[in-house]
Amino acid sequence: MFFVILAILIRQDALLAGTGQLACDSASISGIIEKAKVSSSDSAIKLYQTAIQKAMVCLDGSNKKVKRSLNKLIIKAHLGVGLTNYQNLQYGKALQSYNAGLQLANSINEPFEIAECLFSIAEVYLEQSHFKEAMNKYQESQDYYLKAKDKAGIFWSYTGMGIVQKQAGNLNDAIICYNKALDIALKSGLKDESAICYNNLGNVYRKKGDFSKAMEAYQKALNHFRELKDDLSASDCMNNIGNLYLDNGDPFRALDYYNQSLKIAKLHKDEYRLIIRYKNLADAYTNLGDYENAEQFLKDALTLAEKSGDKSFLASCYMQSGKLYSIKNDRDIAIAYYTKSCKLFELIGSKADQADVLVEMANLELSNHEIKSATKYASEASALARETGALKVLLEASQCLSKCCEENGDSRQALFFLKEVLRYRDSLYATDKYRTIEEIEAGFIQHELKKENSALTQNSLLQKQAIRTRNLVLFLLLLSLLLSVALIWMVYKRQKEIRKESQVASKNQEQKIEKLNEDLTTKERELTSKTIFINQKNQLLEKLINDLDELKKGDVSVSEIQRLQVQLRQELSPNAWKEFEVQFNEVHPGFQNRLIGKYPELTPAERRLCSFIRLEMNTREISSLTGQSIKSIEVARTRVRKKLSIPHEHNLNNYIALI
Repeated sequence: MFFVILAILIRQDALLAGTGQLACDSASISGIIEKAKVSSSDSAIKLYQTAIQKAMVCLDGSNKKVKRSLNKLIIKAHLGVGLTNYQNLQYGKALQSYNAGLQLANSINEPFEIAECLFSIAEVYLEQSHFKEAMNKYQESQDYYLKAKDKAGIFWSYTGMGIVQKQAGNLNDAIICYNKALDIALKSGLKDESAICYNNLGNVYRKKGDFSKAMEAYQKALNHFRELKDDLSASDCMNNIGNLYLDNGDPFRALDYYNQSLKIAKLHKDEYRLIIRYKNLADAYTNLGDYENAEQFLKDALTLAEKSGDKSFLASCYMQSGKLYSIKNDRDIAIAYYTKSCKLFELIGSKADQADVLVEMANLELSNHEIKSATKYASEASALARETGALKVLLEASQCLSKCCEENGDSRQALFFLKEVLRYRDSLYATDKYRTIEEIEAGFIQHELKKENSALTQNSLLQKQAIRTRNLVLFLLLLSLLLSVALIWMVYKRQKEIRKESQVASKNQEQKIEKLNEDLTTKERELTSKTIFINQKNQLLEKLINDLDELKKGDVSVSEIQRLQVQLRQELSPNAWKEFEVQFNEVHPGFQNRLIGKYPELTPAERRLCSFIRLEMNTREISSLTGQSIKSIEVARTRVRKKLSIPHEHNLNNYIALI
């Protein structure tokens, strides 16, 4: 039933989306509602309430068209709150939300919204087994769906009414409702809905004891669900076919269908379906006399049923427990379980199921020679079965009553009930019906075989295609491998060539460096030689100048001697310095430029002094080379130190060597 509401809410979204662009903040409100649908329960309710509050604020000052659209969003939010509470089994709160939505829908006179609210209320009543109220609301919702011309809504209303009638035991009325729903689904091309109808019809026909029609309906439903790839619904059909075989006394075939169905339910972790599967497996194993397996499956079913709180599930599990203990000859426990089951079925108004339980109780009491109790239970079962049209229960109740009358010595009454048994048996187990069931099953198996054959053929083609694809892939992989090897070899060869070229270039570079070093050494030697030569020349000239000073003391003309001294002093070093500077720049390229760049305030004489210091010459050698006194050189060094900002404790020579 949950998926029914969900489907309707989804359809409502689509219809509301078609109202066009809303004013105010309707887009934001719709976004909040959409977010609520995928949120946890508490968050969802808060988001729906936020959407309602926002929409209420937007209503003020809006025009008539916008108000109508906003009211639809409020109704949608109320339905969302109701659905969330419904899922949490808080039926009272769900009804409050649905009724709030209904009141607003009535105020704006929107047939579709009214129908949605009424249908949702009916779903809650159905879940609570309030069949009369549920039936009324489904009928009302159907009327409004007709006004809204919503075929899907009319379909679900008939389906809901069919469920109510089936649960209440009114099987003939349930068939009428389901057939009306089926007619709408077929005419509207609703395949999923058609399959649901066939499955529901199969359940009702089985309850009535019309096994041939039940099998035919189940087969159609199963084919539809498989075509639609709806595994869970297909699982329901297989479970129902298993029930049909169990009713016909074939527990082995029933087990086969139950196990297929169970596998799908476990895969989807669907506890609702697992309860039914476990209970049915317990029933099949009970029929086979495997009580250990039966008890285990029944225990699993009861655990899940108690967790769900579903009265119908609990009643079915209690009934199955009663059967198990009855077979184990534990009468008191069996009767206790049957009684609990009977009361629950009576509470929810499921007359057909209640009649089943009463027949089981009657047969148990009869086996224990409790004739009075057996007669009472069998009579009650017969009355309920006659009311609901359940032939199988009528047959079993009449058999029990016939034996009870025989035990009491009432042969005439026993004969009456025996005739009833024969009449019901002829109606229920006619040869034609058995043949029909077998034909349907054979047709079903043939259909399955055709499908399997088609699948095998398709698989064969796919395998061939897969082999071709695999071969192509292998060829491409091999080709890629060969290309990769070739590429790696080429890269390796190129790298080898590069290494070889690098080695040659490195060797050439080393040779060039060696030659440059040799040239540098040669030039350094030349520079040193020239420096020594200049120094010697200057020393000689200095000596000559001194000698001339001595001559001035004699008779030689003083003016002549002075002229010679001037010429000698002029030739003392300038040319020598120019040659020296050229040689120095070749040995220490860029030194002078760096010195000028960093310390532009240095004079040419100071830069020359730095060059001598760079050649690691001492003060005396510089004095001799430049023709200046040692004291003058020391003073010049002090000036250079100051201009280069070199602390007193640091070595001037080391500092200049780093420039």
